[in-house]
Amino acid sequence: MRIGDRIREARRRAGISQEGLSDRIKVNRSYLSLVENGKSSPTFDFLEKVADGLELKTEDLVLGQDISQYFREVSDHGFVYEGLARFLEDREQRLLMNPSEEEIEMLQKIRVGIDYQPSKRFFVEALLDLRKSRIEKDSSNDENA
Repeated sequence: MRIGDRIREARRRAGISQEGLSDRIKVNRSYLSLVENGKSSPTFDFLEKVADGLELKTEDLVLGQDISQYFREVSDHGFVYEGLARFLEDREQRLLMNPSEEEIEMLQKIRVGIDYQPSKRFFVEALLDLRKSRIEKDSSNDENA
């Protein structure tokens, strides 16, 4: 579902007209209409205003409430899966694993099906697998040199 469709759906669920929402958030109704119809791409500031005007969290508006339940905001890393958030917030685990910023970015790029919510252990094992594959690749390169 496109962001414009999500905005329209959320606005209608709230029982607010385009004009009512545009007045509430102090934006041009024509621009709101263009965004809802997919004719214009919204800025993040606009999305925040719309979410506030509809009394929603911005991530629920952007990701859709069915998807955003699997994500949580972590300082310095944005919205991540709950399991990755737990890993990043576990000081002992982070000290033990000592992931680099590059490794964290790779973990953030992992996407799974909507029916699966990856756990903290999933991300620990993914990090170990990533490191194992790098070691195997480096060994292979050394043998070929």
